[in-house]
Amino acid sequence: MKIPFYKRFQPAEQLKLIESALIQGDLSSRGAFTEKLQEHFELWDQIRHIRLVTSASSALELAMLVIAPEPGAEFIIPSYNFPSAANGVLRAGGVPVLCDSDPVTKNICLADAAAKISKKTRGIIPTHYGGISCDMDQLMELCRSEGLLLIEDAAQGVGSTYKGQALGNLGDFGAYSFHHTKNYSSGEGGAFLCREDKWMEKAEILMDNGTDRSRFLREGRNSYSWQQGGSNMILGEAPAAILYGQMLHRVEIREKRGRVHHYYSHIFQEKSLEEKQIFPMKLPDYGESNYHIYYLDCPSLEVREQLRTGLLEDGIDVRAHYVPLHSSGKGRKMGLLDRDFPGSTRIAETILRLPIHTELTEEELAYTAERVLQRIRML
Repeated sequence: MKIPFYKRFQPAEQLKLIESALIQGDLSSRGAFTEKLQEHFELWDQIRHIRLVTSASSALELAMLVIAPEPGAEFIIPSYNFPSAANGVLRAGGVPVLCDSDPVTKNICLADAAAKISKKTRGIIPTHYGGISCDMDQLMELCRSEGLLLIEDAAQGVGSTYKGQALGNLGDFGAYSFHHTKNYSSGEGGAFLCREDKWMEKAEILMDNGTDRSRFLREGRNSYSWQQGGSNMILGEAPAAILYGQMLHRVEIREKRGRVHHYYSHIFQEKSLEEKQIFPMKLPDYGESNYHIYYLDCPSLEVREQLRTGLLEDGIDVRAHYVPLHSSGKGRKMGLLDRDFPGSTRIAETILRLPIHTELTEEELAYTAERVLQRIRML
């Protein structure tokens, strides 16, 4: 039996929605589906300012361009991470300062982040790994006490909350991803979130080729013009229509993914895992997850690889995840060493991600869990 790591949820009405986008005319931007999606997030998640963009990477870059840091300004980023946030900092002329990640939560290590703060630090960019929230109370208090901006990388966190508040909407800026592998997907796509009116006004100019076209459309002006340097980061109407179809099934998608998560969590309480020092992931009690990811923590790289290769032979697509930024080619050029990031290094060596998506059948789920247990017993 072949078990894919990911399959996209495809609502029955998606073709009609795409056809509607094609027929209505302008596919470039700011059509009916873009408006419907922004209204959806504003109402469903109580998000004040949100704009659809081409990716979470674009959203993070846009946040940095809005901030416009002084050359050499530092932003603290967890090492166990995708490089989007670090690239955004570099593009804006800043310096990414890597801190360690917590091997239990897989999120930013707050103690190490606090230790990395200097007179040059302008902000902190945490990642809500796997859609599981960081401890935002502690993080927001740290930023308040140090006068720092908080930019949430919530690429994996659409639909997750911290104490009832949507991830990405608690800090000064936020970023969502609608990439093919995410819970809600338009193939490529993302969203930019921010708190202040003035920041959104600036972001709208930056994301639309440096023009005041947004105000032109909103206020019915005769023309718009170039205001400053900028780029084109706007999501088109066709992917917006695809995404909107999935958002109409938001509750169903979360429930189906949650079913897989809870099945794994129940099955993997078996004593054989604990005896082999393999532990199922745990969710914090301060928020709700969107069930983007499910993983097992292994005791070593050797055990993880033995499990991973064995399960691949069984037809189950299981995976590790990021190469930490500090141990990447760029990180090595920055002079960073594994010994300074023990948490991130351990996560990279011991995490094993299992298939979790809406299309997993009962038979496939049972087979996956059974083979995982069999492989663990064989260790």
